Parts: sequence; structure tokens; C-alpha cells
Amino acid sequence: MSLATGVYGYAQTSTEKALAGQITKLESAEKPEDLQQSRDYFMKYVNTLSRGTETKKEDWRAYYYAALSMVRSEINSMKAGNMQNIEETSALAEKYIGGIFVKNPNNAEANILLSQIYVLKSLNNTSGSAANLAKANDYLAKAKAEDKNNPRIDLIQGEIVLNSPSKNAGDKELAKTHFNSALAKFKTYTKKSNLDPSWGKEDANYYLSTLK
Repeated sequence: MSLATGVYGYAQTSTEKALAGQITKLESAEKPEDLQQSRDYFMKYVNTLSRGTETKKEDWRAYYYAALSMVRSEINSMKAGNMQNIEETSALAEKYIGGIFVKNPNNAEANILLSQIYVLKSLNNTSGSAANLAKANDYLAKAKAEDKNNPRIDLIQGEIVLNSPSKNAGDKELAKTHFNSALAKFKTYTKKSNLDPSWGKEDANYYLSTLK
């Protein structure tokens, strides 16, 4: 029994190490091919889980990082002036996030990511911009209720403010306040595990560099 337990524990640790390595690669990825590699890895991971007999509550990360890889790819495309696939990508990302809510209905990180998806959609569809930003705010409010000190909440709040029309509270100085708040919180925020997200600091710095 002890040998079996030891083998299982080793396998579990090896899996976690491999997952942690892939998370690090994703969160530092900049090239399209690197983001595609992350996307392929996490989608395969989700498929592996779906073939199992039971999905554990903590397995939400596989779904999360599959969706995150898609979102990060679109953010990079946006910076390069190309957002042609945002509607298709966001629909698929939302599908994967839906897998998180099956066993984690109040997952703050999932709601933060959904909020960012709707910020991206607002940039791609000017006629529906207000409605998409309203949805982004709704998802962010849910995240705040679960994890109010999460720095990614301040980051996305800054994105929402920055991309809102001035008549609807769009304000560069207010956006800078949110981005600076995010950076301050990154210094003190403690992740629940080493497999939880840590992205966002570079995003806050990027936005602040464009608002000088």
C-alpha cells in the first residue's frame, strides 16, 4: 500500500511539475508559435481529462489555461493591428471557461478572463462596444465578490475604463490609477497554489508605457 501511494504521489508531483512548466511558458510567450504550442498542450490536457471517469474540482486549470492561451494570442494580434479572429476565438475560449464553472461556479480567475474577453470584443465591434463593456463589468463584479484583492481585477478595470467612450467614464488618468493599483497588488498578492495564474504585471506596465 505504501509503495502504491508513493508511486501515485510521485506521478502526481511529476504531472504538477510538467503543468507548472507549461504555465510558465504560456505566461511568458510572445511569439504566435509559442502561444499555439501552449494552446495545443492545454487543449490536449482538457481532452485527457474528459476521457477520465471523473473531473476533479482542481482540474479547472486545464480549461482555464486553454482559454487563456487563446486570449493571449488575440491580445498579441491586437497589438500587431490584427483582430480578425476575435469573435471565433472568444466563442471557443468561452466554451472552455464554461468547463470551469461546472465544478467551480464562483471561480474569480474565470470571471476575470471572461471580462477581458468582452473588453477585446468591444474593441472589435464598435456598434456593440457599450454592451460588451457592460458585460465585462458584470463579470469583473463577480470576480471582486470572490477575490477582491486579485491584481488582475484592477488590470481589467483599467482596460475597461481606458476603452470606454469618455461620456461613459473613459478616462486615461483613471485607467492609470487602476494599472498602478494592479502593480502594487502584484507585490503582495499570494497565489493559492503554484499552478494558479500570475499573468498581468507586464500588461499593466505595457498600458502605463502607452499613457505617459
